[in-house]
Amino acid sequence: MVITLSASHSVTIKPAITKTISTLTVNRLVDLPNQKMVKCFVDELNEPIILWQGTDYDTIGQWTDVDVENRLNALYNAS
Repeated sequence: MVITLSASHSVTIKPAITKTISTLTVNRLVDLPNQKMVKCFVDELNEPIILWQGTDYDTIGQWTDVDVENRLNALYNAS
């Protein structure tokens, strides 16, 4: 399928960047109850990490620092 746009648009495409990390330095956690999401901002990455959202957000309930550490380990130590 080809869609013709009414006007040309510039699009910025970023290439994937691979970075080897051995630690994560958490500098901010944001709980967004209206969006059912918890975001984690770390020094080593440019984009926030979504720890829980949707039903996972409902399931975790009142999370703690230990929950954050366990979730980051689950996300980044998975094979």
